[in-house]
Amino acid sequence: MNHLYFTEKDLAEEDGLGKLIYLWTVCAIMEEVSPNEKYFVTYSEEDHSIVGWNIDDINEGQLKSDCHIRIPNDNIRQIYISDDKKLAYIEFGHLGIKIFGTDEEMKYYTPELRISSNEKFICTRIKDKVFIYSVELEIPIVSLNINNDIQLYDIIYRTGLIHLLLPLLLPLLSNSKIRNSIMEHCWKECLNRLNKNDQEFQIENLLKNIQFTTKYALIILDGYIWKIKLEENASNMNFIFENSEDDDSNEYWYFDNESYETYENLNIHLFNPYMDNIHALFQKVISNFIMKRELTLIQGLIKWEINNINDSGIELQIFSYVDFNKWDLICKRVENFSIFVNIFLLGIELFDNDDIVLITTIGLFIYHLNKNNKSITLRYFYHMKSYYMRDLLHYYRKIFSKSILPLSNCSSFEISDGWVLDVKNNKESLLKYGVELLSFAIKDQRLKLIDDIYKKCINYFEQDLRNNRMFLSIITSTMPLLNEYFPDYVSRYSLEILMITDYHFYDIKYQHSKLHLDSFQYPQILNLTNSILWLKYNMWIGKLSETHLILFIVIQLLSLFIILIFLPIYFVMFYILSKYLYINDFYTNGALSLYFEIIKLFSKRKTTPVITFMIPYINFVNYPKDYNWFWELISPQPSPFVNTISNDIYKTLDGEALINFKWNMYGKIYHSIIWIGFMALLGCFNAAAKIPKQYIGDDVLNHLLIASIILGFIHLSFEVRQLIYKPERWMKDIGNWFGI
Repeated sequence: MNHLYFTEKDLAEEDGLGKLIYLWTVCAIMEEVSPNEKYFVTYSEEDHSIVGWNIDDINEGQLKSDCHIRIPNDNIRQIYISDDKKLAYIEFGHLGIKIFGTDEEMKYYTPELRISSNEKFICTRIKDKVFIYSVELEIPIVSLNINNDIQLYDIIYRTGLIHLLLPLLLPLLSNSKIRNSIMEHCWKECLNRLNKNDQEFQIENLLKNIQFTTKYALIILDGYIWKIKLEENASNMNFIFENSEDDDSNEYWYFDNESYETYENLNIHLFNPYMDNIHALFQKVISNFIMKRELTLIQGLIKWEINNINDSGIELQIFSYVDFNKWDLICKRVENFSIFVNIFLLGIELFDNDDIVLITTIGLFIYHLNKNNKSITLRYFYHMKSYYMRDLLHYYRKIFSKSILPLSNCSSFEISDGWVLDVKNNKESLLKYGVELLSFAIKDQRLKLIDDIYKKCINYFEQDLRNNRMFLSIITSTMPLLNEYFPDYVSRYSLEILMITDYHFYDIKYQHSKLHLDSFQYPQILNLTNSILWLKYNMWIGKLSETHLILFIVIQLLSLFIILIFLPIYFVMFYILSKYLYINDFYTNGALSLYFEIIKLFSKRKTTPVITFMIPYINFVNYPKDYNWFWELISPQPSPFVNTISNDIYKTLDGEALINFKWNMYGKIYHSIIWIGFMALLGCFNAAAKIPKQYIGDDVLNHLLIASIILGFIHLSFEVRQLIYKPERWMKDIGNWFGI
């Protein structure tokens, strides 16, 4: 990236201004923001120096540098900075990035490939396309064309996701009209608040040198760093777009190979739950708890009217303003509930012109107005029984006081068929609430609903094997219930969804494994922290070969001599160290790296051709999201894999591969530890009980008895946990009564 750079020393010189302009127009720098956006650094290739700025120093305006260091190296590839001002940098190597979820594979980081992310989304730009990927749902949700400003405006502003998407998309939208307009507007707003004249600054350089954080933009302009509020300034903009001749270009589309949907069908409350608005509404209702039969809310040219009908239903009507005291009905929706209690309205809050949150005595609702097809959609429903203020306060403190909306409960599906249909017919809602909906359908034995959800999940998956694979998790997560109530669906799933290979990345590789199934997890995330000392050693050896060649040769000969003496021990030790990532072959120098060279030499022999398949049991072996290791010691928290014992699964290649993976990753280690512990208990107890006292001292005897007691309690805890987990199964096993 070509940016501008200056130093305080340059400014102090007589020709500081001239040198300043030269440096900022010629020199190239790299820039980086710390993870929590507290510190900002730049690196200059001209004099290999790094300058730092504290972002939290001021609320908005020009920042002052507080650190200036020089690095004695001219081969810097990337810099990183922590919140506590710890600096790291990469001196060598190339980046290789493989993007899954698109039809393209990029081998190296280039200007055509850019990535930005936060806790909700990952945004990837490939050439002129931007793909937005949901971290929670694990699917791509939107594809954008960076040359279509109307698409970009819709996804940023009209969905209400400005605070989440604006900092992610702006870094990817270089040379985009909407990006330039937003930044020019934010710059002018900043100068107005600081009472400065924008003519004093070189505005033409403004759009070239910008670093974005979650809430701010850091602009490098005329030798200074400016901190500008991003969302606050950008949210009050008014855009005017030129009409496009191609109507289709004014829509942005989902990843859906058959039917395309506009953003109206994107359930944004899955990503932006407006919890601040919901908290405020709860507090307002609790402080003034009044049960009503009618509520009216007017915002601009839109009016919402909600009425209680027949004491057990709700009618929503939306009107548009026409003239003085005249409103035209846009659409209406009647919500009927299968409960025999009176329903009262407690409070209403408008998110924006298209969305409202409604609190009633039976629950919390979020409705969305679809302006294109003039209809009202229920986007969220949580069933509550809050006929008294204390009940509502209990729900608020226990469930809704958190930072995210809770998942819809089963009773909400039970009393509202409209909510069931809205979840089933919306792609993102089905992925979010599908497990709860299918669980309810199974327990309530609604055969048609079960079949509809099953077919929808399979159809979504078949449309796009990679991007829609998470829809299979709806079925696999409820596999224990299906196996208990409707085992035919387990057999049906095992027969319909076999091992799958993705044709986009289909290839044949060669491995030394002779097994017909070699299970593994991909992609794998490796923690290389333990190998830092190994990396430092290899870097030191590399520098030593350049500066002190004779000493380098002596050390290598000595290392080879030691390796030859302890050759078997050397290979065993290096195998263990590499297995647990204390050493690696990413960067090697010297004789101690001989192990990796020998491994590479033998691995070049092609043995067995293999093809990589995907096992379609998504989230089947995952533990609950609220998994707690402490409670695991008392009451085990099983996965669907543990709760589902079905021959229909394990007689297939999928089941065999799954068993092999679990055994190789955890099973053999777990059982080996238990077996070794039991043998230790057996040896200690027999030695203490059978060896005569004249052959063993009292101290040794006491130690053996203490060890036996400790090991005995550990094994007793295993039995107690099994008894707590499933008492009936433990009681029916006669072997447990006799310790067999």
